Amino acid sequence: MELKESSAEGAARETWEEANCQVEILAPYSHFDIPIIGQAYILFRARLAAPYSFSPGEETLQTELFQPKDIPFDQIAFSSISLALQYYVEDMQSGQYRLHHGVVSKQPGSGPNEAGRFQLQDHFAVRTEVPVLDSKL
Repeated sequence: MELKESSAEGAARETWEEANCQVEILAPYSHFDIPIIGQAYILFRARLAAPYSFSPGEETLQTELFQPKDIPFDQIAFSSISLALQYYVEDMQSGQYRLHHGVVSKQPGSGPNEAGRFQLQDHFAVRTEVPVLDSKL
């Protein structure tokens, strides 16, 4: 988040910088604290917006859209994103979005999304009033 920028505006800007795509922010989705690195991740549900295109940004090697069943979780760069996507798939399957919060506990010296070297603690999920109506969201 930059100065004079809301968290939702920051999420839209980061999406532009990383994936060269415009998004319409729909709702907050998850907030994960990672104390070992002094960071918090606030993630939003969003919809691809006009001109409905995407490509790798300066700091991104590859961008691609996936059906939920095809998400390559072992290739996701960061634990917070991997967790959010896992919960998103669960929420889509249940037909009800939830708002997630938790603390990502990482083992010292572990990589950003190193399987088996992090876990989500103190996770809670609050059901929202927003049902999953369209699997394209």
